Amino acid sequence: MPLPQSRQRLGAFVQKNQSRWARLEELIRHFHRRSLSKRELDELGFLYRQVAGHLAYAQTYFPGHDITRRLNELTLKAHNLIYGTVKKRRFPKLFAFFFRDFPLLFYERIPFFLVALSLFSLGALLAFFLTLGDPRLASLFFPPGMAESIDPQAGPAGEWNHSVVSGQIMVNNIQVAFLCFAFGALLGVGTVWILLYNGALIGALAALFHRAGESYTFWAYIWPHGVTELTAVFIAGGAGLSLAYSFFVPGELTRGESFKREGKVTIQLMMGVIPLFVFAALIEGFLTPAPWPHWTKYLLALFTLMLLFLYFGNAWLRKGKSPGRSF
Repeated sequence: MPLPQSRQRLGAFVQKNQSRWARLEELIRHFHRRSLSKRELDELGFLYRQVAGHLAYAQTYFPGHDITRRLNELTLKAHNLIYGTVKKRRFPKLFAFFFRDFPLLFYERIPFFLVALSLFSLGALLAFFLTLGDPRLASLFFPPGMAESIDPQAGPAGEWNHSVVSGQIMVNNIQVAFLCFAFGALLGVGTVWILLYNGALIGALAALFHRAGESYTFWAYIWPHGVTELTAVFIAGGAGLSLAYSFFVPGELTRGESFKREGKVTIQLMMGVIPLFVFAALIEGFLTPAPWPHWTKYLLALFTLMLLFLYFGNAWLRKGKSPGRSF
């Protein structure tokens, strides 16, 4: 090939791809300083494959040139990051998910969280005032036979097997949360029902204890674990509602593509609530039945609420670095 033509080919090659090489170098630098977001990791893999193709081209047409050596070094660095350190970074990635990505996803979908909270509260208030006016109506909100077994004057009775109780509570609440999410795939009708029903159950119980003058005792046994547990349920309910919303309001995407994309994100939300349920179950199994003054349990509830504000509050500070879709 004549020299002028070779130089022309080289100049066009560099001009066309220089921005991609610079971006890959930037991502490699960021990789060593901090954890990359999922979007950045995907971009890193995509650019690596592109630059590997550029290297093959350069080795064919510009062997021995500085640009070929540069591309070879760049490709090798990206390859080592993607394939050589992925196993070492599993734990940091998991840590980053729970302490960065999950709170950010919660922040992005906070409108759905608030809708879930409102539906639960609506069910609770409706059942509370109906049962307060006529305690016989409590049976409408309880599973069969439950109303007859409730005695507000008796207080918590029997011995607790802490490990068994906390395990059963955790499994039950995770099942409720996953039903809230799964029913989002059925256009959200089931999600709305579960939130209303579980709110009504709490509201009817509260009304029975209120009528007996035992509200202070009742909430002392509910709030310590309930703050974390209900937060997790509302997040799960919000995930289900968000999934249904993506079907009804797909934006510029097809309904199927919008539903698919939102499903990938809301599954991450469901993974994030599991530790919250574990934490709530441990409190309910070990601390709720403890023979402490009731005021200490209210203090414990306030402490867990503050922890949740601190945990999720970081998302407000990092809202510009979101790994998911914004609303």
